[in-house]
Amino acid sequence: MEYIDFLGYLAGLLVVGSMLPQMIKSWRTKSTSDISLLRYLIYVVGLILWIIYAILIGNGPVAVMNAVGLALASAILYLKLRYG
Repeated sequence: MEYIDFLGYLAGLLVVGSMLPQMIKSWRTKSTSDISLLRYLIYVVGLILWIIYAILIGNGPVAVMNAVGLALASAILYLKLRYG
């Protein structure tokens, strides 16, 4: 793995990892009233576009980390729709 790819994966892990506390809290408490539905809808669409962009330019770290982010953001969005 190249140094630049490692940097991309590390940055992605930090950004994606920042969503874990919110997802865990929402899942445990079954409460999402303080989460913005619009924010997560926009965020999910943005992540989908980042993934498409990364695939088109052949950037693996950006595609992979945004796919992980999409999974977490989608989980939070699901919890918001279910418990919101």
